[in-house]
Amino acid sequence: MSAVTISFGLQKGGVSKTTTSTLSAFILARQGYRVLVCDMDSQGNASQFLTNKSPYDFQGRTILEACKERNPEPYIVGITENLDLLPAEDLLSTFSRWLFDEYKPELQRTGQVDPNALLLVLKQTLDAVREKYDFIILDLPPNLGEQTLNGMAASDYCVVMAQSEPFAYDALQRYLETLEHVQSRVNPNTKLAGILTTLLDARTALGNFIRDRIAEEYEDLVFSTVIRRKSRVVEFSFEGISDKTKADREALDMYESFVKELTKRVNKG
Repeated sequence: MSAVTISFGLQKGGVSKTTTSTLSAFILARQGYRVLVCDMDSQGNASQFLTNKSPYDFQGRTILEACKERNPEPYIVGITENLDLLPAEDLLSTFSRWLFDEYKPELQRTGQVDPNALLLVLKQTLDAVREKYDFIILDLPPNLGEQTLNGMAASDYCVVMAQSEPFAYDALQRYLETLEHVQSRVNPNTKLAGILTTLLDARTALGNFIRDRIAEEYEDLVFSTVIRRKSRVVEFSFEGISDKTKADREALDMYESFVKELTKRVNKG
């Protein structure tokens, strides 16, 4: 079977996209699945999180080059036995310019007129290695630009992040509308996996209010798991992911709960 591609996104920064996508990939790989993480954010945080290296260490060997060649193979970095990475760094921010200044003219010269071609580059690129993995996890940037649209169009399932604070809540509906646009115009096979509430501080009345409002408005679309703030999770980004201590395991528990829900939804189709 070919990989199930799952993206994590919202057009706002700091909502735990990178942490949730990378820890979910780590857990899936530990469960024996073959997993590829594709970093589609030019900040390269997923790359840094998984390798403990600077994103600049991957300059010239990233998802950007893979998309230009439609061949990920030379750019895949092994993390563990079951976990691989397609890294990113700053120059991924030129992805949109490349699409319109180089790729689009190339298509026009060859007579290709598919209006969705610019949004399917990532999908075509990942299709080349889809048979090697069980899951491909996409960490998307905090905007609704070409990288995110390509990520949505490449996804079998989209996880939408809903941090329990006002700005993230306000962004939620627009992201869902954008996903509906991609489904209707580009890839009808893309599905919404669900909405994940993240970074809840249960001590604040506002956070609890927004969490409850999201659950009321979106009902069954919302995952039962709630990702709460934990300092140990932040430390993973500096020290690397670990499950050796009690604190490690307690930090990973909520992500394991989410992955269990996610795989059930994905398997249901």
